[in-house]
Amino acid sequence: MTQEGSIEDLHRAVRDHYDKLVDLYEDLWGEHIHHGYWDLHAPQTPRHAAQQRTTRELTAFGGVPHGARVLDSGCGIGASAVMLAAETGCTVEGITLSHEQVRRATEKAAEAGVADRTSFRVMDAMHTDYPDDTFDVVWSLESCELMPDKRAYLAENLRILKPGGRLVVATWVSRDDRLDPSEVKLLRRLYRDFAVSHVLPLDHYAQACAELGYTGVTTADWTDHVRGTWALSADIVKPLMRDPSYVWKLVRAKGADIFRFLNSVPLMKQAYDRDVMRYGVFTAVKPG
Repeated sequence: MTQEGSIEDLHRAVRDHYDKLVDLYEDLWGEHIHHGYWDLHAPQTPRHAAQQRTTRELTAFGGVPHGARVLDSGCGIGASAVMLAAETGCTVEGITLSHEQVRRATEKAAEAGVADRTSFRVMDAMHTDYPDDTFDVVWSLESCELMPDKRAYLAENLRILKPGGRLVVATWVSRDDRLDPSEVKLLRRLYRDFAVSHVLPLDHYAQACAELGYTGVTTADWTDHVRGTWALSADIVKPLMRDPSYVWKLVRAKGADIFRFLNSVPLMKQAYDRDVMRYGVFTAVKPG
């Protein structure tokens, strides 16, 4: 169920993927390049509002304190960091492997007027240079799936959290670890196309956190609230794929791999429809 290659290979794949596609992600998905959260009785909520809702729901689920010092681990182009700074008064430091994401996140924070409470830099989230006991919160919104060594990632976050600090994670997860060969094949295609290392069942994360010494581990499955993301994304991509001039423009700018990336959107919808891919959140506390 894991992607092949060394950690260096996987890091290079992530860096190249986001450096190359940062503007396309923003054009297609908006500044919040993550899942949206919908009430089950209100599926018509606009996608951008649903994506903002995900950040707010995760803030509430994780109990992020007002004014906390936060590490946004895998910060993307900074949309969640900007919201945390603007809406909860947090000071947020964002890290990512992508130089282009750092550039765009820095621009967006300045545009939003929160440059004094945010900063962004390139760093490996599994091996940071922060001292022990630095952060009140480590925030990880759809970046844990990119980490080649999940246990090392959780351990590093435990190290840099202050006693009593909180780890807050939303991540792609698999239904379980008893997938049939066709389901594993589907996951491995998604790993390749989205530069993902591998996904785990949600209960594996809870077990790993407990074994590492976290307390207060709480999990929730948000799959039903977020699955509409991929129906909407497929609707966005379909007309683009039918426009040869647009596709060839992308190929000239981004390379032939763009075909694989665009075709991965219906594959992700299929993974949700087949209950292979799910969406989990968890929070855990460093003992005081």
